[in-house]
Amino acid sequence: MTNHKILLFGAVLSALTIDTFAVTKTVTTQGYVDNAVATKQNKLSGSSGYAVTYGSSAGTTDERQIVTSLGSDTTATTLPTTGAVVSGLNAKQNTLNGAANTVITYTGTAGGTGSKGVYQASGSYSSQTNSLAEAGHVNTAVANAFNEHLTCNTYATPGDTTSDCLLWNVNTLSGTYMPQNQ
Repeated sequence: MTNHKILLFGAVLSALTIDTFAVTKTVTTQGYVDNAVATKQNKLSGSSGYAVTYGSSAGTTDERQIVTSLGSDTTATTLPTTGAVVSGLNAKQNTLNGAANTVITYTGTAGGTGSKGVYQASGSYSSQTNSLAEAGHVNTAVANAFNEHLTCNTYATPGDTTSDCLLWNVNTLSGTYMPQNQ
């Protein structure tokens, strides 16, 4: 009985050995191999922190550095992250809009602006009561007030109208004090 087990085991081992090591050979041509290799690309290479981009010819690559902050170089070829763009935009405000002859004012809210008009000598003063006046216009208005609405009552040298005036009289309080058509 012992001999049968060994023979039986040996027969199974022989059958397995033949099936396991059976080799299939395929014949091909050099042209077939060359065509198969020609349609493949070399493995892409790159560096950490860089993106691989298509090169100047088939199968070649270039690299672009990935940056996390925006710079001021307008010819840079780096690729900013979305975080860099968001941070850059958060440090800016919208373009200020305004009209001619207005001054931009701060509203007290970050990035918030308002405006005040600038007094225009060619316009009506009453329609510009909330406008800012330029110093030259204010000086002219004060001079006009003195020249138009005040007269000298007492001169430093009595009778000499070229001497300093010591006491002024107000002629009238009506009229335009801001300069018109300056």
